[in-house]
Amino acid sequence: MTEQPWHAAFPQPNPKTPVHSITPADLAAKLRAGEGTTHKLLVVDVRRTDFENAAIHSAVNAPAHSLYPTLRPGLLKMFSAFESVVFHCNSCSPGGRGDRCARWYQEAVDEAGLNDRTKALVLQGGIKAWVAEYGDDEEVTLKL
Repeated sequence: MTEQPWHAAFPQPNPKTPVHSITPADLAAKLRAGEGTTHKLLVVDVRRTDFENAAIHSAVNAPAHSLYPTLRPGLLKMFSAFESVVFHCNSCSPGGRGDRCARWYQEAVDEAGLNDRTKALVLQGGIKAWVAEYGDDEEVTLKL
């Protein structure tokens, strides 16, 4: 018997749901400007067992496998207090965990009519790209 991927238990997000990306440099600039400590920006790390080595300062960990079932109404209510919600996993490839979670969030935002308050973003290249550029920068990266 073949084991199903973690996301098989949940609806496929619409690939046409508009989700924009943010570069590591742009995210670092926002964090340095203090946006990670206000209601402007929330970083959501959706890694689970691979949540190791480094994390982005001020990020919260909401593993992808539990995000969809807790999104409505719980996490949507919390996350939508932020203007931008940046999702990331290891590499944030199309259809990967970060991309999938960002689309689920944006779909929930659209359905709830919250488009004027919050939006989903995906970190280009995920934590791998982040660590390559900012892994030794203690102002924006937490070593685990």
